[in-house]
Amino acid sequence: MHGLHEKRKTVGTARSHTTGFAATLYDYVGAIVAAMVLLVLLFTFVFRAAGVLGDSMQPTLQDGDRLVLFSHFYTPARGDVVVINRYTEEPLIKRVIGVAGDRVHIDKTTGLVYVNGERLSEPYISGLTPPREMAGEVTVPEGCLFVMGDNRSISKDSRFREIGMVKVSDVVGQAIFRLWPFKKFGLIG
Repeated sequence: MHGLHEKRKTVGTARSHTTGFAATLYDYVGAIVAAMVLLVLLFTFVFRAAGVLGDSMQPTLQDGDRLVLFSHFYTPARGDVVVINRYTEEPLIKRVIGVAGDRVHIDKTTGLVYVNGERLSEPYISGLTPPREMAGEVTVPEGCLFVMGDNRSISKDSRFREIGMVKVSDVVGQAIFRLWPFKKFGLIG
């Protein structure tokens, strides 16, 4: 009789371990599903992903970088790296140089950029800034931005008539984080 009691006790313990494992597995699966739903909601309503095409933002961003954008409740500011919807072409990734009311001037002899009469400190650029198609000082209209790439010698940006001033409503979001490549994983400065 004693042996039968021991056998029942062992079966009961095994059953409780199985039930405990199932409950733990259920909790983990529930947590993973909840995290995925939260991630989908965040990337639908708050964040977006974008990829860098080309070299116009070097050295800050490289061709093939994958970025996370903050897209809602965002107002562009000077110095921000933004993604701009071009609707029929690939989006542009540029840096905001001037906002509505700012006066932007590029000195054609020195290649230095001035906003509202003050020289910009631009440690992020590659080389000096040729004015390209810009003739003298320009004032950024209401609802628009003046943008340039960090690699000024090859960037197509607000200095060209083809791009010109960018509407704030065309800004998809601010690039805030680099996901790829992993060796450069982190915030965008």
